[in-house]
Amino acid sequence: MKVIPTFLLLLLLPALATFAQRPAERTPAGGGEYHIEKTACLTPDEYLSIQAQLTASVAQLRAEGRLPEVNDRNIVAFSWPLQAAAGLTFNSYYSINNYVDQNTGAGVQDYNCGARSYDGHNGIDIDTWPFAWYMVANNSVEVIAAAAGTIISKTDGNADDHCGCLGNWNAVYVQHADGSIAWYGHMKNGSLTPKAVGQTVIQGEYLGVVASSGCSTNPHLHFEVYKATPYQRSNLIEPFQGACNLLNAQSWWAAQQNYRVSTLNLMATHNAPPQLGCPTANEATNFSNTFAAGAVIYLGTYYRDQLINQVTSYRILRPDNSVSQAWTHTSPNTYNSSWWYFTGTLPTAGPNGIWTYEITYQGVTSTRQFTVTGALPVEMTRFQASKNGPDAVLLTWETITERNNNFFDVERSDDGHTFISIGQVKGGGTSSAARSYQFLDKAPLPGTNYYRLRQVDHDDQTDYSDIVQVQMTAHRFVISPNPTIGPVALTGPLEDVEKIRLFNSLGKLVRLVTGPSVQSSVDLSGLPAGVYFIEITHSAGMEKSKVWKQ
Repeated sequence: MKVIPTFLLLLLLPALATFAQRPAERTPAGGGEYHIEKTACLTPDEYLSIQAQLTASVAQLRAEGRLPEVNDRNIVAFSWPLQAAAGLTFNSYYSINNYVDQNTGAGVQDYNCGARSYDGHNGIDIDTWPFAWYMVANNSVEVIAAAAGTIISKTDGNADDHCGCLGNWNAVYVQHADGSIAWYGHMKNGSLTPKAVGQTVIQGEYLGVVASSGCSTNPHLHFEVYKATPYQRSNLIEPFQGACNLLNAQSWWAAQQNYRVSTLNLMATHNAPPQLGCPTANEATNFSNTFAAGAVIYLGTYYRDQLINQVTSYRILRPDNSVSQAWTHTSPNTYNSSWWYFTGTLPTAGPNGIWTYEITYQGVTSTRQFTVTGALPVEMTRFQASKNGPDAVLLTWETITERNNNFFDVERSDDGHTFISIGQVKGGGTSSAARSYQFLDKAPLPGTNYYRLRQVDHDDQTDYSDIVQVQMTAHRFVISPNPTIGPVALTGPLEDVEKIRLFNSLGKLVRLVTGPSVQSSVDLSGLPAGVYFIEITHSAGMEKSKVWKQ
């Protein structure tokens, strides 16, 4: 239990109310479009080199009888050339940045008459998204054969962490039964299939891992297809069929996906703002599924093809599935890849347990769970001690929330270190309403009195408040020796003494001296070693002193 000063509480109120009900529409703390620089995947010289490499390889394979005869009556129907590796828990893992440029002159036009390409682009760029470098490091996205065929060439051993046009790529080239050829480029160094040139692969077979080798500004697969040799514009294929596809009339996909596929790729909880960028050093996932009560939480959403005015609904659910907060966000534009994150401060009162982050987007509800720990059973806003007349101290305190609170044990000390219990006050159990408490100490010690509260749950878990203090009238009597092995002497106005009482550390009366028999000493002989309290009642009041018996 932590006592929060009133001025600090006022500063914290916006944070503590973060998960209170808010207006329906909320502005993200960060995010927006994830922009990937468009640059040529292959230079003209690299095209010439690859074409010569493939032509020579095909000629050799045919001469060796290791390349099947072309049967152009076979129909090739591509499956998707990527798959999530085992262990990747993202809803989806990619977005499409570029299609084949259909415009042979200046300007850009994709198969759907849009502009999702760059001038002269001959393939499809499928970007891993989000946290592309995290996925590269974990081999999370695999390149697989879109159609069965024969490996006619491979290139490996090149650096794969590029953010610009640099060096050669790692790639696999597969020729299909109809004579068409697929290029799979930019793969991870050392990840390529162990199969050799001339060996066959089946549809869906592993070819490598997506990375950023060669002329590449971000991890992605460059998928380029030709219907036959030579590898030139007249034989180039755009697998997607559309109104502005000038290369081929039919789709080459077994099941062609739409031009825009609005998808929530990932929802995540973070312990710091997520960072995206190239290369790896500029990316920080900051993933976390466990948070301390009172901690700041960052709630991330990552989209493919988010469209303007699409609404996402958010909810935060407590462990009992009650709604802690609900809000919406409307996409301000249309994006190939986009991301947003919201922030909030988890209540210090919890509750502890498994919370749920829930998103509904395009009619689909997705959830992610996170754990809250370390919630304080009682959130106290004030604990004060003040004189109540000359011989008493009034303790008052207030709480704003209580969870499973059994009672408060009121403790007192004369040195701020060793405390004893002087009473109990019943707690409020579980409550979200403000509650006030008080306790009157009718017999404070002379001098400085230190007080604290020991809060006890119904399951016997405890927590302590901060310490407060009150200065009472100083001693009129001096006790010595202290510590003692037997009697102690009292020095002071003995004529005013009415009675003397000796208590043990548990508050039990063990000696009593009254009336005419009052003497100038108290004998502790025969008592166990420990702490005792001598209470002297006199004509001007009463005072207590602590004495140690050795």
